[in-house]
Amino acid sequence: MNLLMEEMTWKELEAKLKETKTVIIPFGSTEEHGYHLPLSTDCHIAYELAKRVGTRTSALVAPPLCYGVCRRSEPFPGTITVGLDTLRSLAVEVAESLYSQGLKNMVFLPGHLGSAQLVSLELSARELLRRHSDLKLAIIRLTEILKELPAGLIDEPFGHGGEVETSIMLALAPQYVRMEKATAETPSFPPHLFGRDSRRFMKSGIIGDATKATHEKGEVILELFVKEISKVVWQLEQGDSE
Repeated sequence: MNLLMEEMTWKELEAKLKETKTVIIPFGSTEEHGYHLPLSTDCHIAYELAKRVGTRTSALVAPPLCYGVCRRSEPFPGTITVGLDTLRSLAVEVAESLYSQGLKNMVFLPGHLGSAQLVSLELSARELLRRHSDLKLAIIRLTEILKELPAGLIDEPFGHGGEVETSIMLALAPQYVRMEKATAETPSFPPHLFGRDSRRFMKSGIIGDATKATHEKGEVILELFVKEISKVVWQLEQGDSE
């Protein structure tokens, strides 16, 4: 069953809209992820997760949005950042377009977890909910789901380009991972001060220890993510939302 909107014709989508009112919108970024992971890491993770959840739940999957608000990584070559208001407006307009076609249950699935990115999506969600009383919307917080992992599976929180993201990419797309270049780095940023150039305080661009990543860890993490996000989809469809 094809659930990817970008691969459908309009007639195929029209038929599918008679079966589901739910859509997952993946939000990624184009951003450095150290020496060993591609710039597309966040977008790749969000989109692949959306595909797996769509298969499990029969929700439609919108094309991914692969630009995000990337502040700390902005000085690194390859990072393409947009403003907080730009992302907020884009999320609202994409959601409005989908809503106008009858999609009333929406899941925002961010693979890029920067604080400004999440604030943008939260602001857009509040605006959409004010506009439409019949809209149900969820924002997935992957870091919260990670708390449900078996004790001892991973040694660090989500980080950036570290153990978790690298493990996920090893499970999803090992051909894009340069494990021979994986490293560990825990940069120390000065408290309170707002720096102009994060490269003064970090060398590789990652936060965490990518050398601890394995394909096996990635598979466990992915299965947990898919299971928990699928529960959110079903909750929306059953009307169990705020």
